[in-house]
Amino acid sequence: MRSMLRIWLIFLIILITGICAAQIPDLVGNWTGYAPAYFVEDGVHDLVEDDRIVLAVVEQNDRLFTGNITFMRDGEEVVEAFAGAIGADNKTVYIAESKGCGFGTIVSEDEFEMVYLEHGKPAISAIDQFHRTKA
Repeated sequence: MRSMLRIWLIFLIILITGICAAQIPDLVGNWTGYAPAYFVEDGVHDLVEDDRIVLAVVEQNDRLFTGNITFMRDGEEVVEAFAGAIGADNKTVYIAESKGCGFGTIVSEDEFEMVYLEHGKPAISAIDQFHRTKA
């Protein structure tokens, strides 16, 4: 009986160590994506003009990160700063911008999906697919 208890205790310690040692994803770098969106007053169409968004994660400290999102709107390049966080599960991503916020899932080392929500007039929802740009 004691040997069975010891085996379970060792198994539990290994399991806990494995959970605690989960690797935090490194998001630093450039990501490109597209964003089909639903505008409350206008229906479905692209969120940005050229159907391309560049997300640059410039700094990451543990599960917190920051950077810029660049896209074209009304014929001009728009650059917006954002702050983000990776959830405790190392798969969930949260981003806050000046007008809206995104909630996403890391699919792989080089891909994540983000659901973006913006309040106001018009209210907007978008699904962004981002892929890491290799140098």
